[in-house]
Amino acid sequence: MIPYLQIPSLPPHSSIAIHPFGVLVATGILAGAWLTRRRGAKLGLQDELVRSMIFWSVLTGFVVAHAVDVFIYQRGDWERKLWALLDPRSGLSSMGGFAGAVLGLYLWCRRHKQEVMAYADSLAFGLALGWMFGRLGCFVAHDHPGRLTDFFLGVDYPCPRPPCAPLADWIYWGARFRRHDLGLYEALIAAAVAVFYLVMERFRPRKGFFVASIALLYGPVRFVLDYLRATDIDGADPRWWPGWTPAQYAAILVTLVGVALTVRVLRRPAIFPRA
Repeated sequence: MIPYLQIPSLPPHSSIAIHPFGVLVATGILAGAWLTRRRGAKLGLQDELVRSMIFWSVLTGFVVAHAVDVFIYQRGDWERKLWALLDPRSGLSSMGGFAGAVLGLYLWCRRHKQEVMAYADSLAFGLALGWMFGRLGCFVAHDHPGRLTDFFLGVDYPCPRPPCAPLADWIYWGARFRRHDLGLYEALIAAAVAVFYLVMERFRPRKGFFVASIALLYGPVRFVLDYLRATDIDGADPRWWPGWTPAQYAAILVTLVGVALTVRVLRRPAIFPRA
């Protein structure tokens, strides 16, 4: 029984308006970068190098996120997809973003001859909070609608088949078309993970703890949540055998990576950050 919010852009009806989604994503990047730098300092990393790593990881993440969305999720012929590729506003894939950030991190570490694990752990520490703000952006944009539901955290959509037309007012109540909103669910989960990380930081977990745990957490969570995705709407995610979304296949891979990272962290000599 959560209302459907439609926060207007400023200034309204402008091609260069500031959208709530963009504000929340930018806030997530800044907040995540701050925590990444803090974790990096405790692991003995140079702040200048950490900031460079963040820039290239975020940039690569956005590029790959957009490319994955265009070529996997968007419908149409190749000509239409190529034109969409030139428009960064046409869509982003969260799994593509994570993959792109990891790719950017790895290439940056290779180029600068830096240890991957330390920087990956720092980036993962900041990612949880950044993920929360990013998914709040998805919630206010309502771009991840789920199936119809009576669940108490369902959102009261004002139309039977999203995306919904602009509202006359900025808020709508009404249980007729109540749906799961996966942006909201992931924001709540990310908030819990961010709090968990801030608590665990006080116990000085070994290097690699955060990057291994976020993969172990997010993989299964995303796999389960995608079962709630709407199939009765315009632009529903494609389904592959045996009825899974592309993100569910990626979630399995993320989980396996998390298991491999956990084994690696536990087998290597423990390195603890500064107090």
